Amino acid sequence: MTTWTTLRRLACGALVFAASATAALAAEGAGRPATTAAPAVWRTVALGTYRSVNVLREALDTTQCGLAEPTASAGPRTPRCVLGESAAEAIGRPAFSLSRTRSEINLAVVTVSQLGFPEGASLADVYARARQIGLELCPAEVGPLLRLQYLDQPLGEFLHVAMKPIAAYGGGLVDFTLANTGAGLTLLGGDGRPDLVMHPGVRFVFVRPVQVARPGIAE
Repeated sequence: MTTWTTLRRLACGALVFAASATAALAAEGAGRPATTAAPAVWRTVALGTYRSVNVLREALDTTQCGLAEPTASAGPRTPRCVLGESAAEAIGRPAFSLSRTRSEINLAVVTVSQLGFPEGASLADVYARARQIGLELCPAEVGPLLRLQYLDQPLGEFLHVAMKPIAAYGGGLVDFTLANTGAGLTLLGGDGRPDLVMHPGVRFVFVRPVQVARPGIAE
């Protein structure tokens, strides 16, 4: 697991990247209303690929992200995966579980603004709106497994995993964020309080069911 000094460095880098990324997204989406098209599938993630939480945590804090060989999607040299302390704690809590059978689920990425909140909104409101258009919260394991499978994440990108938060030892609610901070492909534990207000440019990962019965939004 990363040292406190390394985590502070990552946090500082994360703030810089987050500020620039969310500002750019907000500018791009300003004045753009939600539409009625179903959200496209962004990526498919494989579940059931790990049976042990300990092995999963080790893979999340290794060079080449636990892979013996680099993958074509990540280029000739797979970046290091970095596991934040809060994320590591959440993975070890009883509320976190791993699938026992292999399966795949489709994911969609949307911003808070695209969900109809150009001024930002609370996590509770973001999730409620997503459900209205047919999206679903991710199982908690999607965050760590997506981190290990999303090896070509662009530099400076942050993705907030829409999920039921996990209670930490101290009682705080934790959810997952994937980030490429330049220091590694990082899995961070963030504030998962329902009343936390999210910037309109924040990008969320939701489960996109095969059948979306209600109208959705465009990419």
